Amino acid sequence: MQNPISMINKGFLRVAAVASCASAVTTLLLIFLPEFFQPAEGFEGRMARVFDPAYRVRAWVYLVHPFLVMTAALGVAFALRPSAPVLSAVGLLAFGLWAFTEAGQQTLTLFAFDKWRVAYATADEGLRTTIRINSVMYDGLWDAMYVLLLIGFAIGNASFGAVLISRSGLSRIVGGFLIAACVLTVLLFMNELGWPLLPGRVAGWMYPAIQPLGRVLMGVWLWRMAGSSPR
Repeated sequence: MQNPISMINKGFLRVAAVASCASAVTTLLLIFLPEFFQPAEGFEGRMARVFDPAYRVRAWVYLVHPFLVMTAALGVAFALRPSAPVLSAVGLLAFGLWAFTEAGQQTLTLFAFDKWRVAYATADEGLRTTIRINSVMYDGLWDAMYVLLLIGFAIGNASFGAVLISRSGLSRIVGGFLIAACVLTVLLFMNELGWPLLPGRVAGWMYPAIQPLGRVLMGVWLWRMAGSSPR
């Protein structure tokens, strides 16, 4: 008879594996849905974008995405905890910082900024002036939260990657993708500091080349870990 605790552990790792693969899909949607946005110019165009169906889909995908990645991170931390308790804990905390900052960033967009956008369409000039001022404040908060989530994402990927890259087989491959994600994130962070080491065009192909495949491979690794966990 199987130990009920072990059965729960195996089930959780499989849920995390599915979440990791699903996060690859949401990553691709976040990258490529802007290609379907309707053309928009100036502040008025930015306000009108809230009515664009492709934008609306991406906005909600953006909110779901960090929860999927965080579920996968929980699975990785759980799988690594017996052999690397410190790095698994650091990685989990860092991914938690990233996930909740990104989710907070997107709830600010959906439930504050997008409401201002809707109101802007029928607002009088006084309200439009207020919305313009609020938009400047929103941009500042969004940028600050972006820098914070980059810090969490870099530390999380580095922590998990350091453990996995020292192993063999699929574990090492997944670890390599995590380290690559960390390097990319650090370069993006340097750009935010005003030290542009990564041209936008390079980042444009590095991110889709690293993140989606890395998350699928992580899902496969988590599924295998579920199969090899004690019965």
